[in-house]
Amino acid sequence: MVKAITARTLQASATNTAGSTTTGTALDTRAGFGMLITGKITNGATGPTVACNFILEVSHDNTNYKTFISATSQLGNAVVTEWVVDLPPTCSYVRSKFVGNTGQSVTVECLGSEWTTLS
Repeated sequence: MVKAITARTLQASATNTAGSTTTGTALDTRAGFGMLITGKITNGATGPTVACNFILEVSHDNTNYKTFISATSQLGNAVVTEWVVDLPPTCSYVRSKFVGNTGQSVTVECLGSEWTTLS
């Protein structure tokens, strides 16, 4: 048997400015069999005063979102923090959120590999 994996983008590489929130595109995952999600936060040459948080939210109806995971990046100049999250097939919708950094902007990104078919 061969499984088909489809690349998905929850949040393309973007700047989350100090004090802002960057919310990614919500994905409908009802037809898939789960997804491996990677989150990434890159501090600038001068790191933020307070670290940025990476949050994955899930929803049953694409309206009411709840926190699935929340993780805080590391502080420091030019530090890269990455996570890998296995989203179960029981999830209906998922989106990413980056929030909390103060003092400096950070670069954020969230990508997925969705298991879409089995043949």
